[in-house]
Amino acid sequence: MAQLAIGIGMSHGPMVVSEPETWLAIGELDRDSTLLRDTRTGEPITFAQLQEAAGNRYAEQARLEHLRRQHEQVLAALARLKRELAEAKVDAVVVVGDDQFELFEYDNMPALAVFYGSELVTCTRGRRGRYGARVGGLADVHRGYGMDRHHRWPGEERLGLALIEGLIARGFDVSAAREISDPERAGIGHAFGVVAVQLMDEPKLPLVPVFINTYWPPNQLPPGRCYELGLALREAIDAYPQPLRIALVASGGLSHFVTDEELDRRTLTALRAGDREALCGLPAHLLNSGNSEVRNWITVAAACRDMQIEWHEYIPVYRTAAGTGCGLAFARWSS
Repeated sequence: MAQLAIGIGMSHGPMVVSEPETWLAIGELDRDSTLLRDTRTGEPITFAQLQEAAGNRYAEQARLEHLRRQHEQVLAALARLKRELAEAKVDAVVVVGDDQFELFEYDNMPALAVFYGSELVTCTRGRRGRYGARVGGLADVHRGYGMDRHHRWPGEERLGLALIEGLIARGFDVSAAREISDPERAGIGHAFGVVAVQLMDEPKLPLVPVFINTYWPPNQLPPGRCYELGLALREAIDAYPQPLRIALVASGGLSHFVTDEELDRRTLTALRAGDREALCGLPAHLLNSGNSEVRNWITVAAACRDMQIEWHEYIPVYRTAAGTGCGLAFARWSS
């Protein structure tokens, strides 16, 4: 039977894969962003409104010298996760992440999907809205996501099929994707590419992407349903008859594109405690825009309910004095 050998949580925003100077460049793009949300209400807010409310509150945190120190923390956390994934000696990696118009579009935006193909092909095409063509024309971001070219990495078809069948048997309606028929049009995106690039050497471990629609109304999963999904996913992994050692990764989060330390710390406290009630009770109206990727962590936390968070790193980054940025988080669950 399969064994869940390690659980991992990792942010996947551009600041995870780029230099501090790029963080500041992205901060300039925040000025025109339509994805900024008020940390109290979850409603849209403009950069100018954030700037007026913040005053000089985050000015020191947004200085390049401070961002460089935080960048070193990010690199150290990634290096530790990479080392511990290698030490776990797993046979396959199941990644719970979200799609941002890389594989899916509004003409087909499943609430839940599993890719079960034997080969993953990464996307290079432009993403809508946020950063423009190819994630803002930022070369270090492209490379860090595996979106600089059409990378081809191994999947694990039999495990993917088993997860689809197991989730359906446990009451979840799952969309299934097996092939990338036209990589110029669509492919595997940054939530999954970041795991392969940042946590693996060559040859890459087989990947099974599990997509949760975190961002796009109207069919986002509520926090409680994400927890139930994690329980079902763990049962499906445990029931897999092949003796595989499996890693499970939550990709994304925490708060962004306005850094919300209160929400992040509330989430991390619940994750460390394995507190089902607190995780399911996270306010859905605040889990929007980038914050929505907390759903991926809820899912993995449920799957790792019998494991402990051995360590975690939290780095609240403010790339502008207005308070835009990301609550970067990294964690490891183990038995």
